[in-house]
Amino acid sequence: MGVFPDAALRQIATAFDGRMGWHVEDLATGQVHQYRADERFPTASVIKIVVLVELFHQVEAGRLSLDDRHRLRGDISTHGSGILQIARDEPELTLRDYARLMMGISDNIATDFLMGLLGLDQINATLDRLGCANVRAAATMGRYHYRMVGMDEMPTMRANDAVYRERVSTQGLDYDSVSFGDSLENNVAAPGELASLLAAIYREQIVSAAVSKAMIELLKTGRDTRMIRRYLQPDVVVAHKYGSSGIIKGDAGLVFLPGGPLVVVAFALARSDGPAAAEAIAQVARLAVEALAPECVVDNDNSS
Repeated sequence: MGVFPDAALRQIATAFDGRMGWHVEDLATGQVHQYRADERFPTASVIKIVVLVELFHQVEAGRLSLDDRHRLRGDISTHGSGILQIARDEPELTLRDYARLMMGISDNIATDFLMGLLGLDQINATLDRLGCANVRAAATMGRYHYRMVGMDEMPTMRANDAVYRERVSTQGLDYDSVSFGDSLENNVAAPGELASLLAAIYREQIVSAAVSKAMIELLKTGRDTRMIRRYLQPDVVVAHKYGSSGIIKGDAGLVFLPGGPLVVVAFALARSDGPAAAEAIAQVARLAVEALAPECVVDNDNSS
């Protein structure tokens, strides 16, 4: 059995200009490597994992169906990533498609629609029941972005999106705002707790086997190659959700290796924006995978 290289992993955090935390775990053997895994980190879009969990929890309970169709109505915020921001004719989608957009291309409008439908209080109540008190969905993605430029109380809507863009252009992001902090008023996660959630999904401990598999299939649609996937062979299957917002970088998921799945949850909060945070997370994933399945690692990165 390969052993996670403790010194080499810790050196990544020592060399990083900022704060890092991670939890890597071989689910086949129980071997774990942690670094500041009980500390909260801002998640950016990694928080969408818990929205997915609550959606499938409510589907399993019979309160919702993935086939339910919902129209995207009203004057919605068009912030951030995704394609629904260009919609003007109130498209009608199934809940399954909202989830596909949220996980596959990190669509923020799809995420905010689901957060509104499911309820932030319900999402967090489920997290509490699952033992994840340091994983919180405290704000919609629209509110999360507005807070970065001091628009904490302004309604998230198209007219105010113009104000948001102007503030980003003229004054930049406020890295001292709640959106870049680790308080429970922000979307945050402790790597160890989020790793336990992913392990529970894989072990079918949250919902039924069929529903668990459906969640993992949606996690497999993530396209980002800058972090967990960066130094892995292209045919290695990864079910994950990444996040990137200014100085925040994060990636969390399951890496399917020949000997069994590896959980990787890593966050990096840099002192300044740039590629170093994503590279540090990529190196954590590379070393963890290399310890268990060296044939699954490549010498040159896959991020292009």
